[in-house]
Amino acid sequence: MVPDAVVDVLLAAFLLLSGVLAGVLFTVERAIVPVVGVLPAERYVQVHRLLDRRFDPMMPRVNKVSLAVCAGLVAAAGGVWPRVVIACAGLCIVGVAVVSEGWNVRLNRVIDGWDPAAPPADWPSVRARWAVANRARTLLAVAGFGAAIAGAALVW
Repeated sequence: MVPDAVVDVLLAAFLLLSGVLAGVLFTVERAIVPVVGVLPAERYVQVHRLLDRRFDPMMPRVNKVSLAVCAGLVAAAGGVWPRVVIACAGLCIVGVAVVSEGWNVRLNRVIDGWDPAAPPADWPSVRARWAVANRARTLLAVAGFGAAIAGAALVW
């Protein structure tokens, strides 16, 4: 049996990490996507590149550490329902990773290859696809954070 203090630390860390993940993606969805959505092509490519350099190294790490902590919690938390709810939170975070890697990161690489002065003719549709994928991962992250809160409430 895992000591309660260890479970408490894992829960606190999971709440923090899943909250950061949800908060960052929510901020991107509500503040950054609308701003870059009205930029002309050259500015869009420049701003997108600048943002990607800041988010890319940090957010995948937050996601991975959050999942590792979640796995520890699923193993350590007492009771079936806390484990089920915490596992659901982890599945949402896995969904964030799948959407991020399957769509956003791939599109980031495409956009990074563009000449800002001469992006391809379909650049608005690429921007729109990136925004749709971002909304999906934001919803997953917020749902995961909500599940993490519910799981913590069941444990505490």
